Amino acid sequence: MSDPLFSSSHPAEAAMASPALWPALTERFAKHKVVHGELKPLREIPLFCNPLIIFLGNWVLMMASLSVQVTYVTYPNMGMPLLLFGISLGSFLFGYIVSRMLLHKWPTPSHVASYSLDTTQLWQLNLLLCGAAMTIIVFNWILTGPPPAVGDPSSYLTYGRFKQVLFPVLVTVTVNATLDPSRWRKALFILFGIAGMTLYITRGLLMVALLQMFFVFALKTRMSKRKLYTILICFVAFTVVVITVIGNARTAQGVFLEYLQIRHKYSDWPMAYLWLTSYVSIPFSNLCWLFAKSNFHGPTLAFLYPLLPSFLTPSDPHAYIHEDLSIIDGASTYLAAYALDFSYLGIYLANLLLGIGCGWMRERALPRGFLVASIFLTCLSFIFFSDMFTPLSTILQIAIQTAVQRRCFLWGAEPVTAMVPE
Repeated sequence: MSDPLFSSSHPAEAAMASPALWPALTERFAKHKVVHGELKPLREIPLFCNPLIIFLGNWVLMMASLSVQVTYVTYPNMGMPLLLFGISLGSFLFGYIVSRMLLHKWPTPSHVASYSLDTTQLWQLNLLLCGAAMTIIVFNWILTGPPPAVGDPSSYLTYGRFKQVLFPVLVTVTVNATLDPSRWRKALFILFGIAGMTLYITRGLLMVALLQMFFVFALKTRMSKRKLYTILICFVAFTVVVITVIGNARTAQGVFLEYLQIRHKYSDWPMAYLWLTSYVSIPFSNLCWLFAKSNFHGPTLAFLYPLLPSFLTPSDPHAYIHEDLSIIDGASTYLAAYALDFSYLGIYLANLLLGIGCGWMRERALPRGFLVASIFLTCLSFIFFSDMFTPLSTILQIAIQTAVQRRCFLWGAEPVTAMVPE
């Protein structure tokens, strides 16, 4: 069942049918191609778009994967993991419940699910973003050489300059292309975004883009929940395949087994299983080792460094932690920076703020702010690996998508009778 989006053959009629709340916006819409539709009501949003379910699912997955003991240095007992889980869940639930209770008491306008989307403005913005991305890619190519995919694949972490701008732009182009009713523009913009990310062999960024596209689709479509859950299962299977294929392409199996210190008894297991289990369990194991071995000397505000442009970022005061042989590959879940600066208080406060944010999103951002909500839900989906909420690249993408929502959407507009299906 496709989305109930329709294009008007008489743009002026679409503008006349819209409530004259913003005359300037309505006048501009009348000169552009417009499609109409309705978002899924909040009560019909599937469970996998519920931030509380995503949070709990991540922690269950982390605990389960840690118990497998896939590496030789996996944290050996469950006492510390259970303590961190208890603090995280308790503070998250407290913030989530209090946030929703308070927001229920504040008057808000009624949720308007119907909208008009200015597709002309949408593809023009996407074209502008493509130009900005191409400029950065060409600049880096001239300054530092070709991207890793056409240069030296072993240097895939050398992204060049302005990556904090380039990557969110590529993701935004890819995600917003799914809203375009033109199949040709949709295909071209998606191919451009994916090609740009592939040039830099950014497996994680590709997963971020795909997940945001999935959340946008799930929040926007009127498809039944049963079909959505089927698509989710297929999406997860596809994700595992992509992770495995790209991982095997850039990292030889022997190097993978040695670097991640995979136990010998798992060495002949399928690589898809090893990639997934290790990438979920190792960051959580690293977090546990931080508490078991580190001496906390007070806050350094290093948790704020990701908000800075890369050329202004000070040296990491906790870099010595990664010299410990028990710490593999640097990732230590979304809590590492707060734990290193504030110890257990950091765990509590970080999850408290996350719970408050999730409560706000559930009460205010859904379903109308689905473009920004998809970013938040994606960041929440990756808490098992790292903190994706604070990096400058995430803030920039939120700013871009907020602008897109303001410029391209007119809420409460009713579809007119002179419409034909897309």
